[in-house]
Amino acid sequence: MPPRIEREDLGPVLAAHRGNEALVSALEQADRPERLLSVLGRYIQFNSAFGAGLANLAGEVAARPGLFQDADEPVRVAADRAAEVASDFFYAAVDEFDDRATPWRDTHRTLAQATLKGLGTYFGYNDERLNDAVRINDATRRAMEQVWEGYGIGARLEEPRLFSAMGFHTGSEILADQEFVLIDRHLRQRRPDLVRSLESLRVPILGQQHNAYYWIRIHTGVEAEHFDAALKGVNNALRFYAGPRAPEQVKGDILGGFSRFAAVQSGFMYALGEP
Repeated sequence: MPPRIEREDLGPVLAAHRGNEALVSALEQADRPERLLSVLGRYIQFNSAFGAGLANLAGEVAARPGLFQDADEPVRVAADRAAEVASDFFYAAVDEFDDRATPWRDTHRTLAQATLKGLGTYFGYNDERLNDAVRINDATRRAMEQVWEGYGIGARLEEPRLFSAMGFHTGSEILADQEFVLIDRHLRQRRPDLVRSLESLRVPILGQQHNAYYWIRIHTGVEAEHFDAALKGVNNALRFYAGPRAPEQVKGDILGGFSRFAAVQSGFMYALGEP
């Protein structure tokens, strides 16, 4: 039997992780509108890196039919399972580029931009003041580059790095689920008037009216679904792996990528509240 990755395998990294504590601290210290706009603006910008990473990973996996083979399929030409493995990672990319819950094409990037502009409207900021308030720091730009590196964008992915990218993505989904729950909880408890305003506000972008709180609300549930799909994906990768390396080595690559994302997220979060 091939090895599997269970939630328990991820426990030690999650138990030692302190990035979410840094996120909560940054939110609590954002006591002025410009501080909150900057914190959430950086978080929104950081999240923009993931759609490209996901699409890249799904393509890299799907292009390896020889690496993922079903030993139980007697017809050799029908035995490759690369598309099956890739589909579990592409599952989240679908939402990134066309949210399933809306009747028209809504990218998560557009929805995030609507949230940021809605925050500016709530605080009475015109475009110029909003541009001044949202200061994307070097740590955010560096973290985005680390995300692209973790997913392997622009690189030829040898086996260890391909499987590491799968683990990197799995880490991003479970931590994002926690992050959005924390953000939603903080805003509802500390700034209920803001939440009520955003929930009723529509922001025009590209000819469509977008709810200003939808991006936060939808991610309090959808990221858990994306994590389940990612976990299924890494286990399908282990199940169908037909390469020359020991399966335990492959599992180690995946878990290494998971740890790597936790480190990237922590570094970003600790600098989130910088002036």
